[in-house]
Amino acid sequence: MEQPRTGPGHPGAAEQERSGTATASAPPPDLAGYRRAVDEVVRYLHGGAAPGPAAAPVLDRAAGIPELRAVLDRVPGGADVALERIARQLAGFLPNPRSNAATPATLLRIGLLQQIDVAWWGSVTPFADDDAVRRSPQLTALAPLRRQRRLAFRYRIGTTALPGRARNYAVRRWAPDHEPRSSGLSYPLARPAMVSLLNEVAGRFAAAARPWRGTMWVNCIVRSTAVQQRLQQLGYSALLPSAHCTGHAADVEMAWLRRHGVAPALEDVLTAYRDEGVLNVIDEGQAWHVCLAPAHAGRYASAAPAAPGTA
Repeated sequence: MEQPRTGPGHPGAAEQERSGTATASAPPPDLAGYRRAVDEVVRYLHGGAAPGPAAAPVLDRAAGIPELRAVLDRVPGGADVALERIARQLAGFLPNPRSNAATPATLLRIGLLQQIDVAWWGSVTPFADDDAVRRSPQLTALAPLRRQRRLAFRYRIGTTALPGRARNYAVRRWAPDHEPRSSGLSYPLARPAMVSLLNEVAGRFAAAARPWRGTMWVNCIVRSTAVQQRLQQLGYSALLPSAHCTGHAADVEMAWLRRHGVAPALEDVLTAYRDEGVLNVIDEGQAWHVCLAPAHAGRYASAAPAAPGTA
């Protein structure tokens, strides 16, 4: 049965996250089996196939696989709603260099794996727009934590202003390996649990990547539904619903680490978190998408660095 709906403005939502119960449904069973079933289904949709005609029999097949139904039935609306949504995404697929999905098969894989996020957090009310994000008492500012050196990861803020764009162009032109080629965070804010999680992941990566002395980069944490929709219009594979829009997901840069030869270290760290049930992890090419499991949200929220002025 669906639990009471919570959201960014709900007075009990922060306490629910601290207790690890800020989720609309119980954790899906046998996620390893679900991921194996996803791989099996994706093999039936070849990269060069026309997405519309090819997708229908593949999704019909998916609907009958028990390991997939075990997760999809826990998505708000159930398996049929989830598969219909994925079918629409596949029908509208167009190759785009901005998209994480170069082929319909890649989009299908991302879309199916993303349903774990949706099963976990899909009944938490998303942040609708800029105002909802900026007014939320559940999010903490990253900039003061960075100034206090309490962040173990790096990030940049997305900007359309000329000085910021000029600076980013100069870095790409004259020091292309200095930092990732990412547009940056939509908002300099995050849930405390995500800050704690990303700090821990960054620390484990730094230890695993020695003697390399670089730092893990985070490309995205919180997005609003409006931002996600704008990205869709620009050709990005910004799927909805999304755990980014509830603040429970992040995208961690990988392409830049590959250029430095240390991506396998972070891949191993994230895979271990996935296998322990702490994260859902999706390889999206340039970045790996990670989503925090509700059962672990309370633990990470409790361990988060105190908000500036409260320590």
